[in-house]
Amino acid sequence: MKVQIIKLDGPQYPTPATSHHLAEALCSMPNLTDLTLGRNLHEEFYTTLTAKAPTIQILKFDVVKGPTPASLHDLAEALCSMPNLTDLTLGSILNKEFCSTLKAKASSIQVQILKLDVPQCPTPASSHDLAEALCSMPNLTDMTLEGINISEEFYSTLKVKASSIQGCFPQIRKGNFRFNAVAQNDLDSFLHAVTLQSPRRLDRKVQKGY
Repeated sequence: MKVQIIKLDGPQYPTPATSHHLAEALCSMPNLTDLTLGRNLHEEFYTTLTAKAPTIQILKFDVVKGPTPASLHDLAEALCSMPNLTDLTLGSILNKEFCSTLKAKASSIQVQILKLDVPQCPTPASSHDLAEALCSMPNLTDMTLEGINISEEFYSTLKVKASSIQGCFPQIRKGNFRFNAVAQNDLDSFLHAVTLQSPRRLDRKVQKGY
């Protein structure tokens, strides 16, 4: 099959078997480079995706929904096992299981371009894990955070980790990094940009009418 771009949107697949076969089919498409998941797929889909992730060819992955904590754990494992994945968009799907798994596996992820589209981490622990995961992604060169629904805990942790973890954000240190579409010359410029993006700072700007 010569398909390169697939977008899955609509109702949930009804059975585990159907979801299993779908995941196997996607992982077997040699030319598939761009995949969007916009529906709630059965847990079996994510289990199979994790098992087959090292064989999938996709370069760009847009994940909008994930229905259960178990599914999100498998999804995070799958993302970190995809050998060609360089462009990842995550919607409002982040939970404790996803963030903790991403943190544990982040050093193996190949992603270079990451967009977090108005994610909401439900707990301070999840925000902490997400921030630490981002610091540990070795190939990340372009990160976009949209919306103001990310917790203050996330931004404060991101600043602390970026300042203290040896080898974090290696592409920043090489002068090869963009944050919210703006090139960052060094770690200090990145930390300043993060401060400007924090919810508390944005709230002040709104109150002042900026």
